[in-house]
Parts: sequence; C-alpha cells; structure tokens
Amino acid sequence: MDKETNKEVLDMMKLALEMAFNGGYNIFGGLVKEPKPVNPYESLNNGFELRPIILSKKESENSRIVNSKYSHLYKDGVKVSDNIFRKGGLCNGFKEGYCGLIHYVRTKKLKKNDEGFSFGNGVIINTEGKICLSKGGLDYPYHIGGNVGSVGDYYYNLLTGEKICYRPSSVITGGEYLYLEHRYNFDYYEVKIPVGVYKLNKITLELTKIDEIK
Repeated sequence: MDKETNKEVLDMMKLALEMAFNGGYNIFGGLVKEPKPVNPYESLNNGFELRPIILSKKESENSRIVNSKYSHLYKDGVKVSDNIFRKGGLCNGFKEGYCGLIHYVRTKKLKKNDEGFSFGNGVIINTEGKICLSKGGLDYPYHIGGNVGSVGDYYYNLLTGEKICYRPSSVITGGEYLYLEHRYNFDYYEVKIPVGVYKLNKITLELTKIDEIK
C-alpha cells in the first residue's frame, strides 16, 4: 500500500469516527446513533427558556429588533408570562425559584429609528414570570439566596417586595442563614431595627436577634 493510498484510508477512518461520535451514518451504512437535539431557544434551567416574541411584519424587517432577542418566558413549551425579557450577561438561569433578567415594555415610537421598546431594566423574577425586584437607580437587583434579594443598601423580601432591613457591611452567609452585624440606626434608614447581631432565615425570612453589640 503506497503512502497516498494509506493516507486516504486513514482519512476515511477518521471521518467515520467523527461521524460516530457526533451522530450520523458510518461508512458501512446505517445510523450510528441519534444526532443530539439542539435547543434553538435560550435555556434558563428546569424546563424554563426564553423564546423570541412574535414580531409584526414591519418589526421583522428591522434587523436591530430581531437581533435584540426580545423574548417571553416559557416552561416546558408553554408560555408563562406576557412580560418581555432578555437574558443578561450575569444570568445563570433559575436558582432556588428565581432568575435575574432584563425586562422591557413596548412603547410608542417617537423617532424613526426607535425600536418601540423601553430601555432594559434589570429585574429578578419568580417561576410565574412575576417581577419580584427591580433595578433602583444605578443599583442592580441580586438574588442573595432563598427568598432574599438585595438592591442598593437593603435586603428585600422577594415574596412581597418589601424591605427587610438595611444591608450592613458585616455579613456572613452560612447555609440557610445570613448573619448580620447591625451597628447603627441612622436617620436616613428607611427600616430601623434595634442595634445588635441578627440571623436572617433565607427561606422563612425570620429575622432573629441573637446578641447585643456593646
């Protein structure tokens, strides 16, 4: 077997192996294995995904709108909410029942190049597609864990949207609790609690004073 023929045989064997691993037909005929299905939508874990909104004919002609990926939230192929979202760079999908996304609303077009959508706003949503916490000024919302979120200087109850307490600089996260060292009660605090050390249950949101600061 000359070098050229040997190279052709090796190339055919390499191709057959690649097809076998990637799904397809081998050189002897027959399907090696089923090709891996490709999800055309953006997965958010646990059956959740973002699917592009249905655009009008005029909107679909605007490449900027098409490429912006304005989407609705779906669960196992069923639309959960009419809210319009986009996946942001820090989004890792749903975790403990919540997910951080960018939210949009439709607006009236004021300029020729206006896409007809608001400027995106960072939000945390629950599994029902409900917005639980929104960006405040320059401060983005963060899911701390369980039912606790934060925006700016406060911890929030993601079930009600209410402030729990001021977020101190001294915080320790341990399992199901946040341990907070609350030293001050300045006048500008919108929620005041007695000075002391607290533990906050991230699931039940029970705030328990466990020590005094002297």
